[in-house]
Amino acid sequence: MDGGTSLKTVKNILYLKPGAKATADLVEAVAGRVKGDGIASVVVASTRGKTAIGLAEALEGSAKVVSVTEFTYDDDVKKRMKKLGVTPVERADLPIQDRREMREALLFFGNGVKAALEVASIAAEKGEAPPGKAVAVAGSRGGLDTALVVRPAPPSDFFSPDPEKRMSVLEIISMPLKE
Repeated sequence: MDGGTSLKTVKNILYLKPGAKATADLVEAVAGRVKGDGIASVVVASTRGKTAIGLAEALEGSAKVVSVTEFTYDDDVKKRMKKLGVTPVERADLPIQDRREMREALLFFGNGVKAALEVASIAAEKGEAPPGKAVAVAGSRGGLDTALVVRPAPPSDFFSPDPEKRMSVLEIISMPLKE
C-alpha cells in the first residue's frame, strides 16, 4: 500500500458468548474505553436496572449512565440509581422495534446491536445523550454482550437528509459471539 491510504486496522473487538457470564467482561471493556477516551455518557438497556447499577459502579463517575427500559424500575433500584447518578428512562417506546425493516436488518448483527442502537436513540430523544460520542450497551439472555461507540440521534433523525444528524455507529467495542 502507498503512504496516502487512509486505512486503519484495529483488532480489539471483544466477542462474548451471550448470557449473564459475559457481563463482567463487557463492563470491564466499557469502563476501560470510557476512561481511556473520555467518553461522557453510556446508555444501557437494562430491564430491571441491575446491569445499569453494575456498570455505574464500574465507571466510578467517569461517565453519565442512562438506563433505559420499556418497563418501570422498583423503588429500591431507583434509590440505588439515584445514589450512583444513573438517569433512569422508564416506559420507553421502542422506535426500532416498530420499524420492521430496520429491526430485521439490525437483528442480522444480534439482538444486542438492535437494542443498543434503540436505547441510544431513546436517550437522544429524551435529551439524555449529549451530542458527540456515547457508548450504547445491551445484550441478550440476561447479560450484556454488545457495546458500540455511537453518535446518538433521536428517531426523528433516523432518515434525515443530513448525514450528520443521523445516528452512526463509530466503533464496535463488543459483539455477541455467534456459533
